[in-house]
Amino acid sequence: MSKYRSNCPLARSLDIVGDKWTLLVLREIVAFRRTTFKEIAQMKEGIASNILADRLEKLTKEKLVTRKQSTTNRLVYYYQPTQKAIDLLPMAQALAAWSVKYLFRKNETPAAMSL
Repeated sequence: MSKYRSNCPLARSLDIVGDKWTLLVLREIVAFRRTTFKEIAQMKEGIASNILADRLEKLTKEKLVTRKQSTTNRLVYYYQPTQKAIDLLPMAQALAAWSVKYLFRKNETPAAMSL
């Protein structure tokens, strides 16, 4: 049984990054250079720790991030984006631009996000 729901390229992409949290976790790792669970958990959107653990496991399994154990603290792991994650940047930038164009009022200022 395939892990994908169809042969549609868009549907397959959404099967991996289309939930509420995955792109935001990647944003923390790629754009804000947050590399530990504790740092990523501080995102302003308020992700629950069990959800974050699940998304980091999924991102690691899908090879969008690598996970390396700290040499000084065995309880700490560092997450780094792979090329596969970096290749998502143009899509994330386009989605953010679409949001600014259609989902913000003229007097609202979008949060800074340098991808």
